[in-house]
Amino acid sequence: MTGAKWIWYPGDYELYHNQLVHNRREEYDWFIPAMWHIVRPESACRFTKKITLEAETSAQIYAKGRGYVSIDGKKCSAVNKAVQLPAGTFTLTVDISCPEAFPAVFIDTPGAETDETWAAHFDGAGRKHAAWDPAFTKAEDDPAVFPFSYKELKPVSYEPAGDGILYDFGRESFGPVHIQRTKQMGDIHIYYGESREEALDTEYTLVREHIPAGDDTADCPARAFRYIYLKADHGTPALSAEEEYLPIEDIGSFRTEDDQLQAIWDICTRAFHLNSREFYFDGIKRDRWVWSGDAYQSYKIGRYLFRDREITKRTIRALLGKPPYFQHINTINDYSMYLIIAVKEYYEASGDREFVISVKDELYALYDFIVSRLDEKTGYMVEREGDWIFVDWAEMDKEGPVCAEQILLYQVYKAMEVITEITNDAQEDFGDLILHSYASSVKEPAPDKAVPQDAAERAEKLKQRILRDFWCEEKHAFIDTYASGKNNVTRHANIFAIMFDIVDDEKKKQIAEDVLLKDDVPQITTPYFKLYELMALGETGYIAAVQEYIGSYWGGMVENGATSAWEEYDPRRQGTEHYEMYGDRYGCSLCHAWGSGPVYLLERYCAGVYGTSVGEKTFDVRPDPGRYTSFQAVVPVGEGQAEVTYKDGKITVKTTVPGGTLYWKGQTVTLEAEKEYTL
Repeated sequence: MTGAKWIWYPGDYELYHNQLVHNRREEYDWFIPAMWHIVRPESACRFTKKITLEAETSAQIYAKGRGYVSIDGKKCSAVNKAVQLPAGTFTLTVDISCPEAFPAVFIDTPGAETDETWAAHFDGAGRKHAAWDPAFTKAEDDPAVFPFSYKELKPVSYEPAGDGILYDFGRESFGPVHIQRTKQMGDIHIYYGESREEALDTEYTLVREHIPAGDDTADCPARAFRYIYLKADHGTPALSAEEEYLPIEDIGSFRTEDDQLQAIWDICTRAFHLNSREFYFDGIKRDRWVWSGDAYQSYKIGRYLFRDREITKRTIRALLGKPPYFQHINTINDYSMYLIIAVKEYYEASGDREFVISVKDELYALYDFIVSRLDEKTGYMVEREGDWIFVDWAEMDKEGPVCAEQILLYQVYKAMEVITEITNDAQEDFGDLILHSYASSVKEPAPDKAVPQDAAERAEKLKQRILRDFWCEEKHAFIDTYASGKNNVTRHANIFAIMFDIVDDEKKKQIAEDVLLKDDVPQITTPYFKLYELMALGETGYIAAVQEYIGSYWGGMVENGATSAWEEYDPRRQGTEHYEMYGDRYGCSLCHAWGSGPVYLLERYCAGVYGTSVGEKTFDVRPDPGRYTSFQAVVPVGEGQAEVTYKDGKITVKTTVPGGTLYWKGQTVTLEAEKEYTL
């Protein structure tokens, strides 16, 4: 993108909004701070570029914060004023301090525009290309205010209930509520509910608002709700609401004549859009936090629904924070590993080398932190003080090294192979920029740790140890851990073995048949890890089992009135029991990003579209209708899309980009862009 942009030090925008996000959670009128380390943006930064102008020019220097402007090292003006820039070549420097948010600068004078070619640094140190965001390209824009869109929300019905009025907005939503009141009405109470029962159960409603008496309009913070129960001491205030959202248009779609399956797709896409905000959230009612495990699934789902790479990059940057690391991401060992794996997968899907290079320092530091906490004798990931070996909300043997963790570690090494290759020779090029430093001698700091050149060797050695220590030939399965001697088998490590290629195709099939398709192996109850299990079944060709589970599990949500995908669904529960979780009567989120897995499953395994090279320049289309008699799918791929239609035993494929290969019932066809093929 060309033209002037607001610029800042890389990561500051994401860190600032991440800080705001993690300071908004409330339950029962209590503030709930995040339990992990929240990193702040830089409070001061220097922006520098070598400029050449044909004639003397007046330039308005816009800044967020306070500071001054220098030309060739000589201070000449405060910011937020017009500055005379001389003809010829010179180094323009803007120093900004903004402890309230983060330093940012904007200049739209031709020849001196702020953009990614500027250097952002600290008196010559920490030098990086300035960062920017497509939403901030005008002087009046404010990067400290996240650019949401808003539209009016109207209730579909309302009714008297007890001492107040219950409003039903028809489906799960998120946004601010406005109350028009008079002082005579006294105090006003609002109870937000994802369910009717939650809104009316005022003692246990998780999210509520108390508005003291007043004569003006009361504007409430954005909250999640379908129902709102409004009560005043006297009289009836007027209520209005807005939906707060990002205007992202879907590319992916899945249309079917099966009404239940269509409803499943719709609740999943609704939930995913509601949780696609500054970053990928876990859920919009309770936490509204950025969890790396939840986000890892969201990267996959978002790639198949709307391919908005900006949310993915923002989320990765927010989670990475900045070195030094003294705690795993979200305190969870798995979540640190998912984050490194996610960067590699983002690169493979997008081909975006620049982003990987821009987070090189953070990735290497996080990798060093992970490796520094491994067991010295075995090289296994183990639990240290302050760690949380999570994997899933499930009963499993976690005594000693846990197999699922070691498979993730193996994939971290494989990811670092790719990341190292991308970043090895990458250097930020600032041309012959002169940095007028006020220090006597400024040099770039040397890295504390060596580049992880041994990742490939580590990966292979770890793989052999995993196969030696955790594979049980008698059970045709990986055990949780060998330390206890119990040889306990759960699904988790076996799912990862298929997903992350620890075993060959023959053994993958064996695991699927002897573990994943066996009822006597404890079932997974969360949509979070169930997505991984269904991915493993899709990888091994059991699409009918995937489809059956989608119909029963997510179909169960639909039958219970879901308007978005839930955090958890247990078919053994009845009525309001579905809303219980974490010891709270309404603790279960009824709008959770990790509940949107069918979007990925249907596009990836049923329509069968996936990239086979970096940037998806080449891709395969391997449809597998399974139990379905017809469907029409549109799938984002590369910089275009593929349309896959199945009906009457025939498959029809049309793509907008070249590079695809269609596989169908023993036939192979090279796909040309904009040409339709029916087999």
